[in-house]
Amino acid sequence: YLHHGSSLVRREAALTCCTLLIPGELVTSTTAKTTTASSLATYDTQHAAIKRRLGSYSGRVVEEGLCQLLKVAVSDLSPVVRLTVVQALDERYDYFLCQTHHLQPLFFLLQD
Repeated sequence: YLHHGSSLVRREAALTCCTLLIPGELVTSTTAKTTTASSLATYDTQHAAIKRRLGSYSGRVVEEGLCQLLKVAVSDLSPVVRLTVVQALDERYDYFLCQTHHLQPLFFLLQD
């Protein structure tokens, strides 16, 4: 549905993909953002789990999904769809997005 004729369908498909690709280890409460020692330790543990996941099968699935979403974010005709994808890929995706093969599309997005 990422290539559907309707921009509303493409937008919802992109949001759904971003929601489904959220790494399970990083789903935390966004309402309680504190900087205690225990929350920092939890944050470090979660990111270590993501680093290990990058080379696994599920990491490759996330990578493929991100490649498709970045293509949509760069090339979709609707600016609303492009903005939706960019906003949905938040800090939980940092360890995936910092891979070298994602840098070129991210630089294209800076120009948009």
